[in-house]
Amino acid sequence: MARPQLTSAAEAAMRRRLADAALAIYRGEGLEALTFRRLADAMGLSHTLPYRYFPHKEALLMALRRDCTLHFERFVREREAVQAPLLERVRSIAAAYVEYVQRHPADYLLIFSTEQPPPDQYPELLAARRGLFDHVVEVLALGVQAGVLAGEPRQLAHQFWIALHGLMTLHVANQLVHGYSMEQLVAPLVERMLDAAAPAVKRARAGLKAAIRPVKAARARR
Repeated sequence: MARPQLTSAAEAAMRRRLADAALAIYRGEGLEALTFRRLADAMGLSHTLPYRYFPHKEALLMALRRDCTLHFERFVREREAVQAPLLERVRSIAAAYVEYVQRHPADYLLIFSTEQPPPDQYPELLAARRGLFDHVVEVLALGVQAGVLAGEPRQLAHQFWIALHGLMTLHVANQLVHGYSMEQLVAPLVERMLDAAAPAVKRARAGLKAAIRPVKAARARR
């Protein structure tokens, strides 16, 4: 007997159930424990049923990475200080990025796992990955237009992302073993990046103030 034809809504609902259950297994037991047999057993389904919705494990992992990435974007944007001055808005995005990693380290590792095919092989995942990044580019472009930042916005976004991602990756891998924690490092890192992205006139003024400060202190001690 042929299988009954499922509606597109029913297929989407089952795919959603499978992805949710798979993510729960990954979070609780790790990536190696996530197999189609383990997934079917957890859901009380036939061992062959997951293959009707995901042809192989990589397709399932793509769906999980996409879901985690979309959640990552929602998490950050919900905490973004949209009405704040531009630099404060940038700081709020960085703080939300860090908070996400603190709350969801396993999801973060899954999103940025080095053992995965290039995202452009999966258009849905690539679109999800671009969502938050392109939003940050737009915010930085506003900062450049307002004169509080200098540089090409997309390049600035890459620089911020590389710096934060490097710190977060070391944090979730428990490799910050040289005397400072992620909490101690993140604020100075963000401020250093903002200073580096400041317009040249602002940096020159800051340098002049830094040079004058010891002179004034010496005079005060006389």
